[in-house]
Amino acid sequence: MNELKTLLTQVTENASEVEMSLLKEFLKGIQNKQQNAAPTYLNAIFHMDTQYEQDICVVTVPVTPLIHNSFHMPHGGVIATLTDNAMGFLVNKDLQPEGKGAVTTNMTIHYVKAATEKTLIATASYLHKGRQTLVLECTVTQPDGKKIAYATGSFFVIEPPSSSK
Repeated sequence: MNELKTLLTQVTENASEVEMSLLKEFLKGIQNKQQNAAPTYLNAIFHMDTQYEQDICVVTVPVTPLIHNSFHMPHGGVIATLTDNAMGFLVNKDLQPEGKGAVTTNMTIHYVKAATEKTLIATASYLHKGRQTLVLECTVTQPDGKKIAYATGSFFVIEPPSSSK
């Protein structure tokens, strides 16, 4: 605990306003996960919001410096993570009643425009629902409707380990 307190003091003494804001949001994310307000630490730290509408999953993420690349735009890997989350959450929500889950086996993403707004919206839906393999598509847009990226993903149905049930 002393090591953490020392590190926190060192970081905050030299922190810019942006870094202080990021640290605060990071800690709020961990707190949200501790309080079960987020399904994973990744979702909690990025402040992703997940909503379901019939056979669709919509995940939004605020665009903050935490997800920026060196050009101050959302990092492509974060956008890919956003699409994988939206597709994976939809599949796993639907398999949960059966006591099963699914893992990503393949994902292809195409980036079509740089993001310019403060929120990204990933909308995932099914292309194919098999017993063992599922294929989904996901589109990432901004609130103004401009498409940022689109992806497809294949998922394989598994029996989750008993410790994750």
